[in-house]
Amino acid sequence: MAYGGARMASAAIVTTVGLALLNAYPARAAQAVTHEDSAVTATSGGALWGIDTVDNVETGNIIAQTRADLGAPQFVGRYLIYSSELSSTEAQYIHQQGLSILLIDDPNRAFTSGTTDAQQAIAQAKSLGVGHGVAIFRDVETSDPISATYIAAYDAAVAGSGYVAGFYENPINGAFSGAYCSLVSSNPAAVKGVLLYSSEPEHTGADPHRSARPHYGPNVPGCANHSAAWQYLERGLFPAGTWPNVDVDEVPSRFSAALWT
Repeated sequence: MAYGGARMASAAIVTTVGLALLNAYPARAAQAVTHEDSAVTATSGGALWGIDTVDNVETGNIIAQTRADLGAPQFVGRYLIYSSELSSTEAQYIHQQGLSILLIDDPNRAFTSGTTDAQQAIAQAKSLGVGHGVAIFRDVETSDPISATYIAAYDAAVAGSGYVAGFYENPINGAFSGAYCSLVSSNPAAVKGVLLYSSEPEHTGADPHRSARPHYGPNVPGCANHSAAWQYLERGLFPAGTWPNVDVDEVPSRFSAALWT
């Protein structure tokens, strides 16, 4: 996710369908897999198309710009904790546009306490009236010092609140995959309900229009894959031109319950 732009990277879902999808996957070596396990693979036609941004989409007229320049989004990724945080007014505006909200959490780059960070996001979600079963995705950049201990603590706090813990992550570069797969190996129950939001592969220079979106096929860690979202192209890597300040994403329709509607 691009800092100063659309943010740059270098629920358990309480419905019958969601729970069925969160069965544990067989552990594999801690390496990235080219694309998803077949159980959760979806073509572009079976995935929702949307955007994420650090900008207030109401005051910045982002949704109208996206519709005009790229196509009609079905969800918007916005931040619970960040310098530009989602407010109740903006959330209401997004929902009035008929769109769901993908919730992102970015309190710091320190990753010292998963419990404390999760509690801040939970409090913000509750203040906005977010219902149980919605996912909160903790932003993890490639340079971040995330650990298995942090992942376990963040998940425990979020799941204990009735929400679903998720992580925006790069499965190829950075510390996330190693920490995540280490936790899977030592305590697989600790990540059974965790959802992942992959930033790879990055389709650099590809056409960002909704009509040109790729088939859903994110890279994933080599263990316990519950991939529920894919940021396939960041604003800074769009082809030359004038574009709204957004990244473009896909969420398989089977994971739509993880979005706030």
